Amino acid sequence: MAKKFIPFLLIILFTALSAPAWGKVYIDLAAPSQSALPVAVQEFRDLSQAPARDKNLSDSIKKELYDAIVTDLRFSGFFKVIDAKANLEDPLRSGLTESETDFKSWRAIGADALVKGGFLLEGDKLTVEIRFFDCVTEKLVTGKKFAGSAKNPRRIIHFFSDAVYGELTGKKGVFTSKLLFVSGSGGNKEIYVSDYDGKNATKLTRNRSINLAPKWSPDGQKMLYVSYKRGTPAMYSLDLTTGKDESLSSKPGINIGGAYSPDGSRVALTLSSERSPELFVLDLQSKEYKKLTDNNGIDVSPSWSPDGLRLAYVSDTAGNPHIHVLDLSTGNSKRITFKGKYNSSPSWSPDGRYIAFARSDSGRFNIWVVKPGGEGLTQLTFEGDNRNPSWSPDGRYIVYSSSERGGSLKIMRSDGTGVMKLDTGIKGEKAPAWSPFLR
Repeated sequence: MAKKFIPFLLIILFTALSAPAWGKVYIDLAAPSQSALPVAVQEFRDLSQAPARDKNLSDSIKKELYDAIVTDLRFSGFFKVIDAKANLEDPLRSGLTESETDFKSWRAIGADALVKGGFLLEGDKLTVEIRFFDCVTEKLVTGKKFAGSAKNPRRIIHFFSDAVYGELTGKKGVFTSKLLFVSGSGGNKEIYVSDYDGKNATKLTRNRSINLAPKWSPDGQKMLYVSYKRGTPAMYSLDLTTGKDESLSSKPGINIGGAYSPDGSRVALTLSSERSPELFVLDLQSKEYKKLTDNNGIDVSPSWSPDGLRLAYVSDTAGNPHIHVLDLSTGNSKRITFKGKYNSSPSWSPDGRYIAFARSDSGRFNIWVVKPGGEGLTQLTFEGDNRNPSWSPDGRYIVYSSSERGGSLKIMRSDGTGVMKLDTGIKGEKAPAWSPFLR
């Protein structure tokens, strides 16, 4: 039985510790290029009046909080984290307010912004207070105080990073989003969920069978996946809150490649119950199937457009597998790739402007993007074997699987820059799926 996955409940105790210094968006996401903002992160303080707990525990929390905020800041691409050790301000003596901060000393080491924070541990409850300052104006940009589980300090930081990102850009951050992925070999492949950066990985399936192709529901509450746990490939839906596992499609033949529609009412999938594998749509309320393709080829890997009007998919009707786009209102299909021996795993961007996919020309796959009409074909990766692209909910990043060290996950910006290898603590990660924005 799948282990229950309960979304992290975080209490925002208060949102504004003082009036924000910047009353407008500080970072313009539409700007073609901008310099990274130099930011320093001071060591977090233990706010207990007389800490009686194990010093090793306090130091461990400090390290997790610091590492998480540095990872988030660097990942955003907007910040350059500078070495705070060069500053002479003692984190154990200085406070968290403007009047208790020596901004001059921080500017002296090149910091334009500063993150300071403290924490209080009471049993299993961890309360973290974090403040983001503008070192130039010597004003508070935003301050938050969060309470959450002491078992997951990183999650608390991700909520703060989302808040800061929103203050500075006017857009939602992806730091509290999550990843699904597959790991295992042979006849035992299980599905895991982790934070966006690969940390806190937790096993979701435990049936000692082959579990593949995890996909999120639009609300982030369920996972669609394929499993051989009853012998033949069937499609299941796992409720990530309750742990309820439901069979959605188990027709004779294969039931693979499922994807929820943007409104969550339908699932696109591939069935082979009639003859060759074709695309179908399953209405989740009526349980009725509608056939979408009918040809002598193999049609697999459907990906919905954000408006729910089209499907990108893979078909070998022209010989080699290529990416096609199907208009659901007319039934017309258009081929949009014409090169490569094998084109696979299309993934539609959240804004609908691009489709990411994997292409093989000489035995190794790389990630490409193309517009739905076939224009703007661009290669994003060039080394190794890279597959299964999946977009972040804001469309700024792509996660994918890489052949490095037997299998790993990597994240890059949507233009192919800023590649970051994820450390999940699990070997052989494949088939990642990035969640929507989570509540």
